[in-house]
Amino acid sequence: MADIFISYASEDRARVRPLAEALMARGFDIWWDRSLAAGQDYTAIIERELKNAKAVIVVWTQSSATSTFVRDEAGRARDEGRLVPVLLDKVDIPLGFGAFQAEDFTRWNGGSNAPQVLLLEEVLNAKLQGRNIDGTAIERRRRRLGARIRIVSVLTVIALVIGIAAGGRYIFAPPDTEVTQEDLRAELLRLLAEGQLTPEQAIALAELLEAGALGESQSAGLQSPDGAAPAPSDDAETRAAESEGAIITPAAFETDASQAYRAAFTALAAHPDAQVRIAVAQMANEGTRQAAMQTLWTYAQNNPDDPLREEIYLLCGSVGEANDDPLGQRALEAAANLQPRDPRVWRMLSRSYERVNRDGEARAAAQVSEGVEAQAAGDSAAAEQQLQSALPQLNANVGASVASELGDIAVAREDWTGASARYERAYRLREESAEQPANSAAESVIAADAQQLVIALDRSGRTREACERLRQAQDEHDVAAPDQALVERCQNMRVQVRPQVELAPQLRTNPRILQPRATP
Repeated sequence: MADIFISYASEDRARVRPLAEALMARGFDIWWDRSLAAGQDYTAIIERELKNAKAVIVVWTQSSATSTFVRDEAGRARDEGRLVPVLLDKVDIPLGFGAFQAEDFTRWNGGSNAPQVLLLEEVLNAKLQGRNIDGTAIERRRRRLGARIRIVSVLTVIALVIGIAAGGRYIFAPPDTEVTQEDLRAELLRLLAEGQLTPEQAIALAELLEAGALGESQSAGLQSPDGAAPAPSDDAETRAAESEGAIITPAAFETDASQAYRAAFTALAAHPDAQVRIAVAQMANEGTRQAAMQTLWTYAQNNPDDPLREEIYLLCGSVGEANDDPLGQRALEAAANLQPRDPRVWRMLSRSYERVNRDGEARAAAQVSEGVEAQAAGDSAAAEQQLQSALPQLNANVGASVASELGDIAVAREDWTGASARYERAYRLREESAEQPANSAAESVIAADAQQLVIALDRSGRTREACERLRQAQDEHDVAAPDQALVERCQNMRVQVRPQVELAPQLRTNPRILQPRATP
């Protein structure tokens, strides 16, 4: 049993993880993870951990402020003198808890040595040691640390503005001109207008810009991978020489990588998790880039439900591959699992395979890019030909996505028998790739592959086989049933499947797969 219990809303799990990890890094014994093993009594474990904790951190957010469970846990902690409230959002604390000073983590940078964590550490130590908290001393320390928090917040904004103002192209080649204060002011106004900066942050940053406090950091240009500025190559002769024998030319790769970087950077600059925002800003600096990439990769692996996970993989993939970092290829493969219809991902992956002399896979990835483009243009026949030709050359990490796309093409022409065979292959390849270390991207879409397979089997008239496959997928991967009607048909056939029904998120935008089953 742990010394400290963290109470939070399940919707905030990804946001609470950095706080739990920061406190554990400082030596605290924490219980916070509500994802329990199968067969464990959830209620009993929660009750035990809450009862025995010496301090209870209640994380107030938009979600937790309306959560009955969080309020109940907070009420018990308050009544027993164990309550330590923390704010992740600027919210009105529920009635009955407003008298307790909440530590403000709304501008926390995610670090375990950040001022907010140091202040929280002092409060927790007092609770754990049974000491009275010196409110006056804590408040003085809070004011001192508050000044540090404001400075850190402004510096973070500066980094983000510089990174966005630099644009993706500076990751791949030095800028033609230095980023000026005028450029930064323009970018500042845009970010403010789009709501990516608070007025307080904007005013503080504007004052720094006016004072010229950025100094040499205004030059946001980054070196090329070898540290030297590449020579201009605008003439046709030079470009032809560069492209000779290349499956994806350097120019084509740079275009795709720059576009992917810009889009991902902009999306992630406003990420709700502070450690992600900081790492994204650090990606624009050569000295911190590698560590920032690892931080983002680890976060994405540990947070499969994050809606911006795809953008994290795209950012790591484009920047990593541009700088010949092995993590770039792994990130691009993860992106291909989650965004199989993005031709840029496949072209960048083709370049990555070619760079390490995996020429067969490089050609196959280039074929997939052509196939998904054909599919987007409505030419299913050409798409099918390209994808079928590419599939045998691809490894399991990305081959599963291609097999699943082929299944979707079969579904579109209502070839349920063909779709079943293709989804079966996708499911098996996904299982194979999910067994490999650190491949949570494959694990996160296994449910979609399993549900596609059982739906296709059911639609092709092989309902009993569909039920057996569903039961197997539930036993091995905890897959929910795709619809209630299938559960009822399985029960009528005396195939015992769990009644939980929840369509995999990847299938919610595929209306064909959910069309009503034909009546026999």
